[in-house]
Amino acid sequence: MPVVTVASREHPRLRELLLAVADAVAGALGLGAGQVIALATPAPLSVASGDTASATEASGPRPSGGWAVVTVHGSDRGEPATTRACDAAARAAADWSRSAGVEFEGVWCEWQRPR
Repeated sequence: MPVVTVASREHPRLRELLLAVADAVAGALGLGAGQVIALATPAPLSVASGDTASATEASGPRPSGGWAVVTVHGSDRGEPATTRACDAAARAAADWSRSAGVEFEGVWCEWQRPR
């Protein structure tokens, strides 16, 4: 059973993002209802390299354009399946961001196997 973590900024429609990503991963892997779990990891602020403390103090924190980081935790299903699942998760997150008016700067997705 894959478990998906989604790190992104808080949003009132965050549950929709989790459902979209879980459903996308399930669809890509041919899994049914309840066979993929998704959970949110709050990331209220992000900064880019080169931001300085003095700039932050003068004008408040300057968040980057915002990235969603999606990690699928699951057993080895082979490269084609894990690539399909990650691509589907990234597309689902990007589609959600547009519909929710968030516009992620990007979506980073990876498959992580247990140790």
